[in-house]
Amino acid sequence: MKHAVGIISVLLMAVMIRPAMGQVVETTTYDDGRVYTGQRSGKGKIEGKGLMTWPNGDRYDGMWKKGVFDGEGTYTWAAQGYTYTGQWKKGYINGHGTFRFNNGNVMEGDWTAMGTGTGYLLFPDGTRYDGPFVNGAPQGKGIKVWANGTRYEGDFVQGHMSGQGLIVLTDGESYNGYWVNDKRQGQGKAKYPDGSSYEGGWMNDKFHGHGTYVDAEGNSVTGNWNNGHFEE
Repeated sequence: MKHAVGIISVLLMAVMIRPAMGQVVETTTYDDGRVYTGQRSGKGKIEGKGLMTWPNGDRYDGMWKKGVFDGEGTYTWAAQGYTYTGQWKKGYINGHGTFRFNNGNVMEGDWTAMGTGTGYLLFPDGTRYDGPFVNGAPQGKGIKVWANGTRYEGDFVQGHMSGQGLIVLTDGESYNGYWVNDKRQGQGKAKYPDGSSYEGGWMNDKFHGHGTYVDAEGNSVTGNWNNGHFEE
């Protein structure tokens, strides 16, 4: 009976120390300089939890399936100075995850590809963007709120306010209209803290084209503007 108990104890210890799913842990150095330390399947395929490092300093630490990133993991781009921690599928970013950049920016969201998806971008000073991204840049309809409270809601193209959008500044000034590369351009209406307003054409943040200006007393002038100046 004691002999049987001893055999059972040995078998239990063997099960406890054996890696899950028949995996083994080993370190492999490849001809191109990559080094992998982690689990492999019984057939030698990279599978499970492991760390891969590259000669350029890049590294991936996380889950693998059939030799590619799959599951939760962190990739570090050494030269660019940023990391991604989150979900991967078949070797690509796919699912919820967070990018952290060396300038302090943090970008978190649900991704269908590298930097493409919907989430938020937070800057070190507290400025924040919420909305869609394409290749890491705001793209589509989103909301940006600066640290000082200024708020923009509207279209973005490659990270810039472009298209239709409304901005409201903390002093009460507002503009609702078209933008090109963060500047008021096209048709739009501005309201100012003193009660005056302008509605019409814009170019590079200045009145340009046909428009109407109404001063704080209600007096108005309508006509053509050139680079912010009314043409008599």
